[in-house]
Amino acid sequence: MHALLLIGVVLGVSLVVCAVVTALKGRLTLLLAAFCLLFPLLWYGAVAPAEPRSWWARRFYGEQKLARAREYQDRWSRRFAS
Repeated sequence: MHALLLIGVVLGVSLVVCAVVTALKGRLTLLLAAFCLLFPLLWYGAVAPAEPRSWWARRFYGEQKLARAREYQDRWSRRFAS
């Protein structure tokens, strides 16, 4: 019984941390979708490249990683804009 409680607490804490990281990365659409009971998207949002204009990208990304984030954002923007 204690093991299940521990697993639940660890899972809950990891989701909160991932939600904060996802928000700081500027992935607000993923955050909104995760709150609609698709919570595994929080884990994806925490490891996906940040939006190039987000606080996370400005703080942690160098030029090379920022260029990759821009390419990623452009690719997904074109895919879902049409």
